[in-house]
Amino acid sequence: MKYLYNLLIALLCSFAIVGCGDDDFLEIDSLSADGDEFFCNQKVKLWMCVRSSDLWHTDYEWTCDGGILTQPQGLNEMTWKAPSVPGTYTITCKAKVGGVSQVRSHKMYVSSYYFEKFEKALHSMTLQNNSTSSLKKEANGNQYLQIRVNSNAEVKRYIRRGFDDNTLVANPFSTRIKMGFESNVPNTQRVIVGEKDENAVIEYRWNLRADESNEGAYLNQIRMMWYPGELKKGEEYPEVPQLPKGEDGEEVPPVLTPEGTMQYNVQLVAQYTGTDGKKTTKNEYHFLNTMNTFKAKEYKTVSMGLDQNKILTAYIDGVETLSSSIVNDLYTEKNCVGGIYVNNWEIYYINGNGGRNIPLMYFDDAYASNTEILK
Repeated sequence: MKYLYNLLIALLCSFAIVGCGDDDFLEIDSLSADGDEFFCNQKVKLWMCVRSSDLWHTDYEWTCDGGILTQPQGLNEMTWKAPSVPGTYTITCKAKVGGVSQVRSHKMYVSSYYFEKFEKALHSMTLQNNSTSSLKKEANGNQYLQIRVNSNAEVKRYIRRGFDDNTLVANPFSTRIKMGFESNVPNTQRVIVGEKDENAVIEYRWNLRADESNEGAYLNQIRMMWYPGELKKGEEYPEVPQLPKGEDGEEVPPVLTPEGTMQYNVQLVAQYTGTDGKKTTKNEYHFLNTMNTFKAKEYKTVSMGLDQNKILTAYIDGVETLSSSIVNDLYTEKNCVGGIYVNNWEIYYINGNGGRNIPLMYFDDAYASNTEILK
């Protein structure tokens, strides 16, 4: 009898042990990230989906091999700040409850310094006031940003990406966006709206910032402006500004573009701020037959880049359209020191002449890189 009693106790204990083990149950369904491609310094949400015998007491331990985890440990979600160098990184999370645990990893592809594909209602580029915008879908499902000027007093407005990175130096630096006109491609030399009168050009602009390494004097702006379409009959492109006659009245040879014409349809600008706050502007004019070929509903990728030698280049659909030493020349002439630091990137688009036939702009796939020249 005593034997049977001891046997029963032993069996009950073994069942109890098995039962306790069964109570600790954990299975990871997924480790997910908000997106498949990321840009440098982007903050990305991650989360774990698990099935557990006790979700309330399930603990989570997150690790990464690059970048920074910015939320407290122990939760089933995490925020990861991507590193400042493109590459593929790994996020790992260990989930544990009681005596059981499981581990899951997720690869994170950081493609460039910055990008925006306009696939979400909230995007990271901002619009100047007196503009209207909306996200639209093409027949293939691709989403893009549609913008127009909405003003009876302003000639142009801009879309801007602020980088909020004091370390962003153009060595190299490049920006690229797919753009064009859904309707009303500008075909005039001037746009007059209200009391304002300006050239009918599209503009890429980098606004630059001062850094301690500049010792109080720095390049503050780089701009590229171009007439996007052929002019209508009777219109002409402007002429390159001419040098004044000499003090004794002698004739000064006419200034031509590098292409040998008096007229220009592309203008480059580099601007310098001295220690006294005064600005010096350097202009360069070109006459090209590659940047004025936009037609309605024909969209092109346009890029502008500055390489390690401070040579400025522009590309249309991957083909180089111009190369210029204007930035390096100004930097050298002013005996600049330190780097060229990028504050933000702006793209200016224009109103319709007289506020009529307002261009309807198309923007998509905006990229910035500080490791290569985008084409």
